[in-house]
Parts: sequence; C-alpha cells; structure tokens
Amino acid sequence: MGSGAPSSAFGLSGLICTTCLPQLPLVYLPLTCFGLHGIQPCLNTCMGHRPHDAEEIELSCRIGDLRVSICGPPDQATKLLQEITSKARQSSPSARSEGSFSVVSSCPAPSSQRRPRPETRDQIQASFSACPVYLVNQGARLSGSTTSGPDRVRRAWLAGQWAKATVEGRTPSPNRSPQLDLRSRYYAVVQASGLERPAIFKSAKSYWDAVGDLATSNSVSHAFPSEQEARIYFAGAEIVDFDLLQ
Repeated sequence: MGSGAPSSAFGLSGLICTTCLPQLPLVYLPLTCFGLHGIQPCLNTCMGHRPHDAEEIELSCRIGDLRVSICGPPDQATKLLQEITSKARQSSPSARSEGSFSVVSSCPAPSSQRRPRPETRDQIQASFSACPVYLVNQGARLSGSTTSGPDRVRRAWLAGQWAKATVEGRTPSPNRSPQLDLRSRYYAVVQASGLERPAIFKSAKSYWDAVGDLATSNSVSHAFPSEQEARIYFAGAEIVDFDLLQ
C-alpha cells in the first residue's frame, strides 16, 4: 500500500490492481487533489508487485458522477473503500455517494502467473500424430517376433513421440513401450549430457558410457532389436540429424 506516499486532501493508494500489472518497482505518481465539487479526480497511486498467491477482489462504488473501483486483497480493498467514502462525505456533504459497495469480480491473475493445468498422459498421447503409412508398410522387413512388423513400427514411432513430449517438458518421462520377445541390439539416445546431438549406439557399453546412471541422468533413450526401429523412433521424435556410433 506504500504508507510513505505523499498525501492529499483525498489521496488513494493501491487503486490499481497490482497483480494485474507486470512486475514493476514501487512508484508513486502524485497528481492534483481530489475536488468533489468539480468532480476532478486526483490520485496518489502506488503501483507495486504483490505475492503470487494473494487473493484479489474488485470493489466498486459511486461518488457523485464517479465510479471508483479498487482491486486488491479483500481486507485492504474494503478498508480503503470505506476510507474513500468517508472522506468524500467530509469533503463535500452535498456530493452523492452510494452507502454501500459491492464485489464486482475476482481480480484476474496476470497471464505470466497463470499456470496451465498439467496435461494427463492420455491427453498427451491423444495429441500425437499417427505413424505414416509408408513407415508402417516397411514393417514387413521386421521378423523374428510374435509382434508383427507393422506393430513394431508403430511401437517405435509412439516411443519417439513420447521422447519428443519429454524433451519439450510436457511430461517428466516417456510412457513404457510394450515388451518385445527379442534382445535389444541398438540404442537410440535423444539426449544425454555426454552427447552433442542424438545418436544410435550399436553396443550396450557405448550406450551406458554415454547416458551414465539412469537414476540421475537427464537422458532420453530407447533400445530396439533393429536399426530400422531405432531410426523410426527418431522419426517419431522429429529428429533428422543424428550419429550412428559403435
């Protein structure tokens, strides 16, 4: 509220909803005095930043031909409006003023403070694009598993989409892929602290050297039985440039 603000015959502080403004340093804007006879408004307006979690309401009343609105914490806004109406009657007994005030609305939080509701995993997956048909058709080359080749392609694509969502911060971790009855031989790494760009590793040792301890690593990766599936995984993650390493 800025108790150190210069005062006038009819001074107001905090008339502007502080949390509805960008973060500003505390500034006082002294204007002319408030003369009710001429209905010439004058404000000592204090603009400042309030804590993000402060509850805000907007109160409104009329003084003569003026409509006064105050947005801020309920207790402070109520007290200030009572002071305004009291001083208005003292300054000009003939001036019209409403004997009560009303809650107009809750003061909206600034857009920079609005936190979007986190997406559910179902919502994230529903936003994924379908695996392109030409990639699904390439699944005919994949064999040796009870899972069909086209399904393995879709599995790799979906894993890539989850990897992309993880890197973008939409989810803390990818969804687990259905287990295959084949041994993994290729390791696709979307990101890892030890890599400059994505890579497909052909050996488990090189892979573990790159990602380190998964419990503390920021890596995003997936293992596959074939290089084809690893490449499709990168396609799902929209990764075009990558290294093929031993």
